Amino acid sequence: MRKVALILFVGIFILSSNIFAQNNNDSTKRVERRQRVENRWTPEKRAEIMAEQLKLSETEKAQVKALLEKNEKERLAQVIEQRAKRENLKKERDARRAEMQELREQAIKANEAELEKIIGKEKVDQWKKYRDENRTFRRESGRRR
Repeated sequence: MRKVALILFVGIFILSSNIFAQNNNDSTKRVERRQRVENRWTPEKRAEIMAEQLKLSETEKAQVKALLEKNEKERLAQVIEQRAKRENLKKERDARRAEMQELREQAIKANEAELEKIIGKEKVDQWKKYRDENRTFRRESGRRR
């Protein structure tokens, strides 16, 4: 009887730990974040709350609402501008990467040309073959340099 109870207890413990582990995922965090964004205070909501808390007159409330709406528009414009800047930086980074790769390829070709002048085309080809075999071996063996 004790063994059955112990086995049952261990089984329930394992199942409950698996259930809790499955519920702890990023999708719940995304849903919470989305709800926070949706529930974010709009300028109208903030103006209403300020009017209630500070007992503002209708003209003051209208002016505060206009100010908050103006600030919200400016903030949204800044967000859009920052996103555009980030996208431009990504494009610039990709262009710089391509440029650096092109410069590297040119340097390799220039180095090979100078090496060919010194040791001759036959030995340069022999060296390239050796180097390529060595690279292939390192890649296949999982070693990287």
